[in-house]
Amino acid sequence: MGGNTALRRLLSEAGLSSSALARAIVKAGAEQGIHLGTSTTSVTRMLDGCLPRSPVPRLVAQVLSRRLGYPVRLPDCGWEARADDDSDTFDGFRYSRSIDGTIDTVAELSGRDVNRRNFLLGSGFAAAAFSEPAFLATALPPEPGRAPGNGDRIGLSDVQALQETVRHFERQGRRYGGGATREQVVHLLHHNAARVLHGRYSDDIAPMLYSTVAQATWLAGLTSVDAGRHALARRYYAQALNLATHADDRPYAANVLAEMSRMTVDVAQATTDAAEATRSGQHAAALARSALRVAEDRATPAVTAYLHAIEARCFAFLGDSAATITATENARKAFERKGNPEPEWLGFYGETDLLSDVGQCLRDAGRPRQGTAMLERALHALPPDRATAKAKTRIHLAAAYVELEEYEHAEAVTSEALSALGTLSSARAEERIKGLHARVLLRGKDLSTLDEKLREWRRSS
Repeated sequence: MGGNTALRRLLSEAGLSSSALARAIVKAGAEQGIHLGTSTTSVTRMLDGCLPRSPVPRLVAQVLSRRLGYPVRLPDCGWEARADDDSDTFDGFRYSRSIDGTIDTVAELSGRDVNRRNFLLGSGFAAAAFSEPAFLATALPPEPGRAPGNGDRIGLSDVQALQETVRHFERQGRRYGGGATREQVVHLLHHNAARVLHGRYSDDIAPMLYSTVAQATWLAGLTSVDAGRHALARRYYAQALNLATHADDRPYAANVLAEMSRMTVDVAQATTDAAEATRSGQHAAALARSALRVAEDRATPAVTAYLHAIEARCFAFLGDSAATITATENARKAFERKGNPEPEWLGFYGETDLLSDVGQCLRDAGRPRQGTAMLERALHALPPDRATAKAKTRIHLAAAYVELEEYEHAEAVTSEALSALGTLSSARAEERIKGLHARVLLRGKDLSTLDEKLREWRRSS
């Protein structure tokens, strides 16, 4: 038969056809933010003895390793090991049960981000990529203890200073968009992760310290999304979840899972592939439900309300009106119990934010008039320094007007949203514009003016 007999043998053992391997390679690449055109013909050439370009050999080995359940290296595939494909196995998703291992991963991930502009460049997204990190972080108990450090001593004032800096960058993101501060946030994270990895601190300080670094890691993820770096953001979120678990900060771990859910449903709303959108919506709903289970009785009223609002959004996207209404009612009931101190990281989430979240859900759950009224109230109440929230709410309100066939209002609010986006660095808002455009396209010729306005904006953005 000739050609690459080693690869033929592995494909036979794995039970993979050439077309199945091609699909698996493309999917594995997308999970890492790499867009590939690998086809059945490409695999046929590999089997005939051709060596594909990097990173395809490494991805072939990864796909076969997963399928077969044991490590497959490049020489096993009939190719020589090469430095660019075989020596660097870091992908940023790895889970460590030790706090030292987790901090080390965060330090390496942020360090690569700081030093390599093209690290995981791209916006490839696969909803299932969150499944394994979420399962491992929430199902496996962390190992107790850590290796003693010999670096700088870290005290309460150091932790508080980092907390205040993270809050500052969060406020900046809400005002200008996370893409405007991403570089500074990543540098902040890398510096502090390295310091914690080698530092000396007491057992009393440790939980607060790990939780604060988790918040910085989460923010690196959020700003990466706003910069259009989805593949990179997923890795930051995975490690933020690991850190929150090590800190035994279940409410913050739930917040990370909720953000994973929000990111997944945002991307799902912007896709034109109905089957992929449904799969992504289901993954988003599972993440939202996991967030509620993780938080359980340790969630404050505002945290509980926020988590139910995320859950409602997922069910609304999936078209489950009954589950959406139930989740929104749970969110409002939880928020009404508010009174005890809420965590600083959710200090921005007030009644206006809940109105916006619930309003968009009711819009899609058969109550568009009620949802529109809530979105209008939210837009009016948001202060000027909440620029990203105002832009987001305008986009949701425009979609509500489309549902009500109030097309002149939809066009006016869309124009305001597009104008505001010109001053923001937020790919998340741009994803929502794509979602709005998808709704407009479903309406056809009745919205030709708005369709053209959105097309023109997307061409120029």
